[in-house]
Amino acid sequence: MFDCFFCKVYKQKRGIIYVNDYFYSRFDRYPITPGHAEIIPKRHVVSLFDLKSVEWNALKGSLEDTIKIIESYNLKKMYTEFSKEPKDFDKESHWYTDLLKNPGDAKSREFSQKMLTHVGINKKPDAYNFGNNDGEAAGRTVHHLHIHIIPRYFGDVADPRGGIRYIIPEFANYKK
Repeated sequence: MFDCFFCKVYKQKRGIIYVNDYFYSRFDRYPITPGHAEIIPKRHVVSLFDLKSVEWNALKGSLEDTIKIIESYNLKKMYTEFSKEPKDFDKESHWYTDLLKNPGDAKSREFSQKMLTHVGINKKPDAYNFGNNDGEAAGRTVHHLHIHIIPRYFGDVADPRGGIRYIIPEFANYKK
């Protein structure tokens, strides 16, 4: 797909932190927690339901391997280096080197700089949310399947119960 953002990213090998036969991973340009990443099929598919059986089977390992990478990074250093001018970066900041050269927009810089004050910046994630916006009504804006891995940290919100149910806030916390 010539005009597909994620196809271009893979073709240009921009910011890729993990790759296997079927998927690649990268850090999200608009992180909502430190280490927020996404897993993307190499093959252009739009929906989870477009995956072939072999891709479905490889997805679990891709998720596990990407989480290991997230947990191996020095997230504070990664975001600190992002907030500086490009120089000699190590593996923890190579994605942000690329982002500084091609920032896309001020929002991606703003989101990344906010990570420096996030409660989880110096910690290993305590849990994860996984998300996929499968269709425009679900919020998909890039029409190439991508699955978000959002690290969660104790104290990142006052009450995490409801998690992804907050997509529709009045139905989020069914325990109250």
